[in-house]
Amino acid sequence: MKRVRLTNNNWDEVIESAVKILNNGGLVVYPTETCYGIAVDATNEKALNKLLAYKTFRGSKPISIAVSNKDMAERYVLINEMADNIYKNYLPGPITVVSVSKGLLKPPVVSKQGSTGIRIPDYKFTLKLIEKFGRPITATSANVSYKSHPYSIDQLIKDLRYI
Repeated sequence: MKRVRLTNNNWDEVIESAVKILNNGGLVVYPTETCYGIAVDATNEKALNKLLAYKTFRGSKPISIAVSNKDMAERYVLINEMADNIYKNYLPGPITVVSVSKGLLKPPVVSKQGSTGIRIPDYKFTLKLIEKFGRPITATSANVSYKSHPYSIDQLIKDLRYI
């Protein structure tokens, strides 16, 4: 496991490294506007399986995805008038918009009912990461299922060493 401290001076380097990891099907812990998240390529089935193995148990609960903008969301889901209003008035921000999947994504980012939860984060680093990666990433907290959400990196390291 590689640990990198994010500073104001190394964003580009950290993002490049994270994109390489995502492209190779790896997991990336990243800061969000709420807590630490854990990302994999939301379009890569093997990467999603790694994420599920780390989270340990989710039952049938789907995992939301994060996109950089509404245009990216529209590649993967149908956006109706109500969803469009939410995108225009409330995003980016800590809101998940649930929409009908277009069939390009698979479980666990698509529910049994065929819907996908989409977020556009209101956190500059995360948006830049998604933009550079060019595909959606998972938008789930970096904790193991049923453990507390990680608001500090020290809290998170205890769980991550078991990956």
